[in-house]
Amino acid sequence: MTQATQQRPISPSIRRYVAAICKLHEDLGFHGLPDAVTGDPLHVHESGDGLLTLAVRDSQLPARYLRGILGFRFSQYLQLGWISPELAHQQALYHEPLRRHDGVEDVHILTLSVTTGKILGYVGLAGSMDPAPLPLDAPVRSRLTTEIAHDINMLAPYAAPGWNTHQVFEVKRFLRDQAMPAGPIAALVPWHIVLGFGRTLLTLGGEARRVLPVGDAKESVAIRHLRLMGLRLDVVNGTSPSLPGTDLYWPIYQQDELAKPFVGRLPETYAGDLDIIEAYLEDARGVAPVRPLVATLTQRRQEVGP
Repeated sequence: MTQATQQRPISPSIRRYVAAICKLHEDLGFHGLPDAVTGDPLHVHESGDGLLTLAVRDSQLPARYLRGILGFRFSQYLQLGWISPELAHQQALYHEPLRRHDGVEDVHILTLSVTTGKILGYVGLAGSMDPAPLPLDAPVRSRLTTEIAHDINMLAPYAAPGWNTHQVFEVKRFLRDQAMPAGPIAALVPWHIVLGFGRTLLTLGGEARRVLPVGDAKESVAIRHLRLMGLRLDVVNGTSPSLPGTDLYWPIYQQDELAKPFVGRLPETYAGDLDIIEAYLEDARGVAPVRPLVATLTQRRQEVGP
């Protein structure tokens, strides 16, 4: 848990609750998930290293698998100290709340172990809550959770003909399983997620690449990965994010290194960057170090730009 969370004493009963929830989700397997998906996934990739990555919409998942995925997110955030254990216990939660709305469906990108069926990596794309698409500068559009936390308007600067709120996806929960031991496979999991994330954005954006991934992340972690993969990021500095103590996720903004808001765009060179990542994962087979991939992508950034 984070230092900020530790400053608040947690009762023994709440500690037992957290341990039980984490154990529950640690024991779950998702062997049957690939066959349970309705229709074609937005992305599927298996490179022979024992990992399978899928990208699927909410409606493509049976309820039990959707709750299992939200439970993975929940338990990981509990372990990281980014969810209030007191509020989670108070609300008797065992997975993150379902987002029920009439807007755009959420997308879940997850990397599974073919052997164990465990979720090893995850990132989500939360769709707009607006029932009908609205201009990006519409005063009545729904606000993103990142905008609320940082008290900024992230979309108005990007308002332009042909763009609307249904083309905006908020990046959520860039995660690798906390229980995963260090090693080559652990180092490759984020790149499988990054590849699935990128391929999914290209699919959602269509030929014109009209999709805006937005969110907040730490400069030294997710933002670094997203830039290396070729995403053009506009990062907002100088905000003071916070959430009220009544919000389940208030501990997220009680850390030494705070997440920074970003808006991403897909350059023309984006597919080429993803091809490099995919080719490397195909060759790595789970045993090659990730350093050569980072070096190749760093050189590419110098040659073609961010």
